[in-house]
Amino acid sequence: MADTTQYWKVSLAPAGIVITVHGHDKERAAHKAVAEFNVLARDYVGPFTIVGDVREMTGYESDSRQVWQQAFRNHRARIRGFVLVGARSPLIRMGAAAVGAFAAIRVRFVSSWDEIDGAIPKDV
Repeated sequence: MADTTQYWKVSLAPAGIVITVHGHDKERAAHKAVAEFNVLARDYVGPFTIVGDVREMTGYESDSRQVWQQAFRNHRARIRGFVLVGARSPLIRMGAAAVGAFAAIRVRFVSSWDEIDGAIPKDV
């Protein structure tokens, strides 16, 4: 039987804000995570990077992607970039690219957390 558990975690890291998702990204669950992201982004001092840990993500709804891209767009003036860790699915990679394009922020993909330092933009 497939694991249908879904959870979100939005937290601070030295480079910025980490968004972790497990399972299928549903709009109704994303709203709470987006609200948490908005608070952290508003209160973050200076520019920041968003790191999406999607190693355990299995898919997403289009409405959920739209909620995230609007949130990122609202904060884009201070976002250095969006780095996804473990986006193996072409669908998830395509969705992340759409979020980045809509919000006008750079998106990078890495396979593991070991590669994260080289992917985080140093410039604003």
